[in-house]
Amino acid sequence: MVATTTTTENGISIKVADSDFTLVDILADIDLRQGTPVDETTWLGASYPGDGALTDSFGPQQTDRANNGGPRLVTFTVNVVQAATVEPLLFSAGASKILGIIGYASATAAKDVTITMTNTGSFGATTATDEADEAPLSTGAALPCLIIDSESANQVVQVTVLLLGA
Repeated sequence: MVATTTTTENGISIKVADSDFTLVDILADIDLRQGTPVDETTWLGASYPGDGALTDSFGPQQTDRANNGGPRLVTFTVNVVQAATVEPLLFSAGASKILGIIGYASATAAKDVTITMTNTGSFGATTATDEADEAPLSTGAALPCLIIDSESANQVVQVTVLLLGA
């Protein structure tokens, strides 16, 4: 059994093993379809003249009436608890794929941090569902995850990734 924590904001969930990561915080989540934070709605405006009536609601949606799958630029911060981390940082909901790592910065000068990505992550070794006592893995399914290795323990890292929404 492994203690895990899941941080969720605006539909994006990040699951980590507590022995590897702490203090996960999503700092920014920009929907690239409209260029605003995901929870911002002022870009929609108050009304839209769809059939000539100025009081018609403007609700942009895909033809299946769902708004999903768009690219998102997500920046988060995480504390890497130990050097040579084994378990990945898993996007357990809200993202179907990592398209790229835009950049990262670490709080400790002159210490190496290596971040790689995979879209083959899984919830854990024995189950296909999100069990609280299962450490995420970088293989075994089709979930996006990041493998973050740090030269030093207790290093805060800020990462920006380009995700494809779920």
